[in-house]
Amino acid sequence: MKHKEWKGFLVKRFLLILVFVSVSEWLINGFFDKVLFPWLSDTLHFEFFLADLEEGMSIGVLVRGGLYLAVSGICSQFSDVIGASLRTVSEQWAGSVLTGRIAHQIKYLNPHQTRIYLWGTAALTLLILLLMVIPYVIAAFSFSRMVEKQIQKMEEQERQQKEEYDKRRNLLLSDVAHDLKTPMTTVAGYARALLPHEEPAISQEKKQEYLETIYNKSMQMSGLLNLLFEYVKLDSEGFRLKKKKEDLWELLRDCGAGLYMDFEEKGLEMIPQIPEEPCEMEVDRVQFQRVINNLLNNALKHNPKGTRVWIMAEREDEELVIRICDDGMLIPEGTAKYIFEPFVLGDESRAGRGGSGLGLSIADKIIAMHGGSLTLDQYQAKEYSKAFVIRFTL
Repeated sequence: MKHKEWKGFLVKRFLLILVFVSVSEWLINGFFDKVLFPWLSDTLHFEFFLADLEEGMSIGVLVRGGLYLAVSGICSQFSDVIGASLRTVSEQWAGSVLTGRIAHQIKYLNPHQTRIYLWGTAALTLLILLLMVIPYVIAAFSFSRMVEKQIQKMEEQERQQKEEYDKRRNLLLSDVAHDLKTPMTTVAGYARALLPHEEPAISQEKKQEYLETIYNKSMQMSGLLNLLFEYVKLDSEGFRLKKKKEDLWELLRDCGAGLYMDFEEKGLEMIPQIPEEPCEMEVDRVQFQRVINNLLNNALKHNPKGTRVWIMAEREDEELVIRICDDGMLIPEGTAKYIFEPFVLGDESRAGRGGSGLGLSIADKIIAMHGGSLTLDQYQAKEYSKAFVIRFTL
């Protein structure tokens, strides 16, 4: 659980416990005010305690009175000087109104009633103290149980996440090995055919073809390894973005201009819709352009000739929104669900996604490190069929 989530959990549960304790104290006060004290007064035919002295505070009054009586009883066992000093302190703590009321009540009681009054007050004081403690004990126990269950839940989530991470990491290694094995096999086969002692001898045209294939396959493997390196680097603890204030819209224009000729050669149309006014934001220029170039290259690679590709940028309320969208082929729903995942789940998925998918995973991670979000929207507008949407909150 993240720090903010854990903090929120503790605050909410603590406030819940405070409400429980407050309601419990209110109910206990009401019980003594409205039920117990009136019943004792009717049964014993005198006002048993000071229920009307401080309305809504019978518990506090009774505790002070009970402790005052207890101290008075203890004082009688000491010498006059010590006893008088303790009695004076207890009277000051209990208050003159309370001590005067107690003295007035005892004054008109016979010895039997006085004993009932004193013993009853002591018993009630003990009972109330216990009742006052019970809500806190229950609250402390409940709070500890809540925290314990939440910790167990967190540990279970962490265990599941670790298992999922290990599973996905193993799948990644398996997929990388798979993607490297095919071109390596091709390179090894063609290199062997080019060896001088291999028979039959091959023509110069074939040699040139084999050399070009070896080069292309080597570049394919190098590209995959570079992507893997970039993904691992972004995921490492020591990596930090090198942010500085940049004109975001100008960075978009630079990315579009850098790939314009590639779009022309493949027969795709690039349509920039970028505001003229500057839009400054703290970004890592290199990493941000890596994201935009990746999205544009995906549109270039996976769409047929004649496809229109838009680079849209605008402010929407409190957000900066960038859309790389096109009117080309839709991404199958099954693939779209995990298109930003760095780990490929099975051969069918590999065929649908056309590779490891690390490029989009890297793009998603870079945008998240900038505090934004990268999502895929499909069927969102008439002019385009799908869009990769980047959002930054201002």
